[in-house]
Amino acid sequence: MKVPTLTGALVGLSLVGLAWVTPVELPPVWLGSELIGMKVVSKDGESLGKIEDLVVRPSGNSSYAVLSFGGWLGMNDKLFAMPWSVLRAVELDTTKKDSARTLVLPVVKERFKTAPGFDKRSWPNLANPDWAKDIDAFYSGDLNPDLKRPIEAAMRTTAITWKATELKGTKVSTSSGEKLGDVQELAIDTNGRVCYATVSVGGFLGMGDRVVAVPWDSFKFTTGGDKGEKKMITLATTKAQLEGAPEFNGDKEHCMEMCSPKWIGRVYDHFSCPVYWTPSVEPKPAGTPKN
Repeated sequence: MKVPTLTGALVGLSLVGLAWVTPVELPPVWLGSELIGMKVVSKDGESLGKIEDLVVRPSGNSSYAVLSFGGWLGMNDKLFAMPWSVLRAVELDTTKKDSARTLVLPVVKERFKTAPGFDKRSWPNLANPDWAKDIDAFYSGDLNPDLKRPIEAAMRTTAITWKATELKGTKVSTSSGEKLGDVQELAIDTNGRVCYATVSVGGFLGMGDRVVAVPWDSFKFTTGGDKGEKKMITLATTKAQLEGAPEFNGDKEHCMEMCSPKWIGRVYDHFSCPVYWTPSVEPKPAGTPKN
């Protein structure tokens, strides 16, 4: 089955799903749990592989998708990282019962066989800012006329880089060291920008389990330990602010709402964090308590 025209699918989304957003629209947003394990297809709908993991960075740094290709490349023991901007997203067709969101890799097969990869049992050192140097060089070339977006993933390097699968369950603390909760979910737009992360904060609030969404820019990422190998996440917030924060609902029937610009805008507004997809005249520091 052929994949729907990419341009038409995305334009349709902007006209229907993003009608309330002004003046600059947020690219379509997907949950990390939805992406990991998702199949990737060619422009003609041929199955190529699947997403094994995501590599994310603090603040506005774009992400990488890590794919396995199995029988296609004949290298079941290798993984291939690529800037998220290489992939194309096709939204579901609401007029079709069996429609699903799809990721397309519009790269000529023969050319892609020379892409840099690594052993799935031995990941590269993600703390090294140069770990993706060859990857970015490869995807910045003239691979395919469909690849029009710039490769931005390594334009700003950082030593604090996470695999999405290791980020889940990571402790989040207050600035004073008190545990808030654990990271549960990520929301990433189709440019590879992490929008928000969800944190389970029930214990901190002295109540039942509650999962809230927090703008990615509101977190502070640091390293510690004797050798600086320990990665830590802190969030400057108060109990009152978390009690009123938008509650995340990851049930299937609510996933589209959790990925909508309107709902994400509420998350950013609650934490007084300027949304990154629209210009801000007088941005407040990320994490400033809301009056």
